[in-house]
Amino acid sequence: MYELDHIVHFVDKPEDLVDETKKMGLHTVLGGKHEMWGTYNSLCYFGFTYIEFIGVFDEALLEKSAAIPHTLHESYKKRHYKNGFTRLAFRTSTIEEDAVRLLKEGYEVDGPQHFSRVRPDGSIVKWQLLHFGKKDVEVDFPFLIQWEGTDEERFDELVKLGTIVEHPLGDLKIKEITYSVKDESVAQDWARVFGLETVENKNAITLFLPNCHITFKKSDENEIADVLIAGAKVEKDVVIEEATYKIRQ
Repeated sequence: MYELDHIVHFVDKPEDLVDETKKMGLHTVLGGKHEMWGTYNSLCYFGFTYIEFIGVFDEALLEKSAAIPHTLHESYKKRHYKNGFTRLAFRTSTIEEDAVRLLKEGYEVDGPQHFSRVRPDGSIVKWQLLHFGKKDVEVDFPFLIQWEGTDEERFDELVKLGTIVEHPLGDLKIKEITYSVKDESVAQDWARVFGLETVENKNAITLFLPNCHITFKKSDENEIADVLIAGAKVEKDVVIEEATYKIRQ
């Protein structure tokens, strides 16, 4: 079973999002550095799912990482280093088996590989990543992540650290992510790879993960159009560095 783990949103300075989102009624905390990739982040959690505001501190390291096919950093490079929504990550508990299956299905696979970073309090968080895809795919698949420890242990730790709290704006959750796509068959490809239920109408195809919906709409672009966040006390649309968040009750 796969769930939405996080949405990657590239920004100029992730540290600035702590105060910027606070003014919007959202709780964002500093994350840490990815020394191997030349990036760093801040994090905005909605239950166990989060938005990763990610920035670059070493362009040479980022460029080296972007040379590896199907990685997040290659996705950012293909977008000409444009800030905004870049990629999704799906959480899995079977990453080794996922790698074997995807290889058998004809996908190019990178990983799983082990990574870690140091939090601001000095603690270390560890995870595995699996990137996969095929050449000339116009919309990159989500990459897969498997965290060290159980979900219960990680959740309790994040609550104790003050990373997961109820937002001033309300008990929020990420409800839907909308993609604009040139070819709606992307939705069927994702449904097949991840074993997801779909609902189709004349204007869109929606995939159902256990914790989120992903809707694909026909367009002249291939990009994440917006993210719908539900449970707010006040409704509003917010644009943060080229990314649109629709905050609803």
